[in-house]
Amino acid sequence: MENRVRFKIGEIEFEAEGTADVIERERSVFLNSLLPAAVEAIVRTRSVDQTRQYIEAVEHPTKFLEEETTTINAIDTISTSSESDYSRMNLTSYLKSFGFLTEEDFSLFAAYFDELKNGTKYFTKDDLENYYLEARRTAPSNPSMSLTRLAKKGLIMDASSVEQTTPKPYIVSSDGIKYIKKYQPKQETEKKITKTHKSRSKLKSTYSDINSDELNLSYYPSVRLLKSFKEKMIMVLYIISKEEKGEWFTTNDVLCLMTDIFGENATKDQVNGVFSREKLWFKSENVEKNEKEIKRKLLNKGIEFAQTLITNGT
Repeated sequence: MENRVRFKIGEIEFEAEGTADVIERERSVFLNSLLPAAVEAIVRTRSVDQTRQYIEAVEHPTKFLEEETTTINAIDTISTSSESDYSRMNLTSYLKSFGFLTEEDFSLFAAYFDELKNGTKYFTKDDLENYYLEARRTAPSNPSMSLTRLAKKGLIMDASSVEQTTPKPYIVSSDGIKYIKKYQPKQETEKKITKTHKSRSKLKSTYSDINSDELNLSYYPSVRLLKSFKEKMIMVLYIISKEEKGEWFTTNDVLCLMTDIFGENATKDQVNGVFSREKLWFKSENVEKNEKEIKRKLLNKGIEFAQTLITNGT
């Protein structure tokens, strides 16, 4: 598409012809390099106030422009703002400008970047785990908890147009996009505050905000009616895993679920006793950043035990 543009600023003239990109490039060179030098030369020869003329020519060139433009496609359609080139960006570089991020913010921003760069239509908890790997960020013991909290806040929503149901698909909502665009990087002091309360935060489980109404408890035997502590504990872990609220559990997580969510009595010794006696029912890993703490998830033998309780209608 050929265009032609012509300026006349006093005795100084500029004319360019070609594509919109060529004209914009030539025009930028003229305004930023050639025009100031030309104005300065005129000022010296005519003894005019150099500072005033130079500033006006550079900062307000549009006041002097008298354009005579002949174009096939209007020159004012040229956009001087360029969008981010996501093909040259990875998740780590994208998140860098946002500074310190909470686990919820990380989950939201990572999902949105995946949509921008790769055109993904939805994301799941499995994708979230991959985001942590891609960003080389240590994942929490229960990454999917962030999705539950984001959904409660309306920043993400169910991908209802997707036929897939397991794992549950989500999309970033319009409120989530607004939140990202208006996000202001948090100060470094917020990190320090988190560290000063580290000993206190250990006592709070990632499962403490679970809403029991979302667990579809009518599909399972009543935990309260089960006889032994082992049956109650395994059924609780099975329900949480089956309802995709999490799959890894520390001793503190189990205590939180048993006492705060299901209203059952439980002690640390009881929980660790089940973990110790039924080692083949669980996969064990060290908790990131705390090698002394262990997290576990149900394996097939533990799952089969829970399913037997359901089948027998215990």
